[in-house]
Order: sequence, then C-alpha cells, then structure tokens
Amino acid sequence: MHENGFAKFGENMKSMLHDQDASARSDAGIIVMSMFFAGLLVVAFTTNPIASGTKIGERAPEFTADAYNGNGWNSFEFESLLDKSWTWNSSEESPWIAVEFLDIDCGYCKNSATEVGEWAQMYSAEQWPGPDVVFVAVAVGFLGDHTRAEVLEFRTQYNNNFLYVDDLDISIAEEWEVSATPSYFLVQPDGIVAWNSNEATNSIGWDPKEEASTPLNGFDDGYVQLNEAIEQLTMLNRGE
Repeated sequence: MHENGFAKFGENMKSMLHDQDASARSDAGIIVMSMFFAGLLVVAFTTNPIASGTKIGERAPEFTADAYNGNGWNSFEFESLLDKSWTWNSSEESPWIAVEFLDIDCGYCKNSATEVGEWAQMYSAEQWPGPDVVFVAVAVGFLGDHTRAEVLEFRTQYNNNFLYVDDLDISIAEEWEVSATPSYFLVQPDGIVAWNSNEATNSIGWDPKEEASTPLNGFDDGYVQLNEAIEQLTMLNRGE
C-alpha cells in the first residue's frame, strides 16, 4: 500500500475508534441520566409531601410582615419562630406558636383580649410544665380602616405584651383562610398546624407521633378554647 494510503487508513481507524469511544461515553451518560430521573420519579411517587394550609396536619403558610415587639415596627418572618427539625420526641425544648387573628373593632376580640394576654404569660412561665408557647397576634382590618397607632393602643389597653403583626390589608388572613375574628391556631415548632379554632369540629387536634388527628379529651363536642388546646396538645406523648 502506498505511504499516503497507509496514512489515510490510519487516520480512518483513529477516527472510527474515537467515534466508538464517544458513542460509549454518550450511552453511559444516557444510562446515568436515566437512572437519575428514575430515582426522582421513585421519590416523587413514594413520598407524601405535606400540603401548605391551615387544616390540622398541614404546614402553616409562612409570611413576612411588619410587626411590633415593644420596640417599634420591624420586619418579621414567621419562619424565624420555627424549628423544622423538631419531632414529637425531640430533646430540644422548641417553643410552640399560638397565632391569633384579631380586629380591634371586634367585640369578641375585646372580650377575650385580657384572657389571651394572661395565657401568653402563663404558658411561658417557669411553673408551666410544658414547652414554651410564643403568642403572635395578627391585626386585621375586617371591620374598618385602622391605623397602627390604634392597633398599639389596643395592645397596650389589654396588656398584650407579645408580637403584633400588621395585616391591616388582610393579605395574611386571606392566605390563612381567616374570614372572621377572633381566629386561633396552635402551630407545632416544626410549622405543622396542631389545632384550628375554625374547623367544624375544633375538638380535634394533631398527634405528631401518630401523624394523625386525635380527639381532645373531654371535648367530644362543643367549642374548645385556645388554652385547652395548648394544655392537651403540647403535652401529648410528653415523657415517652
């Protein structure tokens, strides 16, 4: 074979081997990618993601808003209160969160305001055997246009020395599906709703150990108050 022929033959063989090697790498890449996406599908179909919402067992909608903590209005993130690694048998004493939606012109809100202030102190005191409960009031404007100054006057009048969130445009209330005040929610440290005062049967709470609803003892029917829900649900499975 002529010298140029040998050279051309060698180049052709080199090109063919290169193409085979590239094809093998491409096939291997396709296999790896296929296995990756198959794994994603397995995860997607075998896990049960927690829905966002305010029914018991759902993850409470997170929000960012201005809030008053006694030292002025500052940006507040609901997520900052959460410990998403919390479980029912956690050794860490992460606080639970009691959320109240109120309107300063609401007669029921006025009637319960002093009592709610007392609960906020009671469930963070040293003599309370359960985990601390952080209270958050979300001030809405269902019944009229209010100013922040009027909201703070209400807070002071009823000795509510806990966080007050500005929701006068009712954007948070809409996300939490609140249409009347007062409305109360008890949220676990991990952000799961444990109790909702507005549910048709509010004598049902959430058991984080069983991941299922559970009846509150002594309340087969009738209206359950926030303090009663706190005392049963925060102590559920405690010590096990």
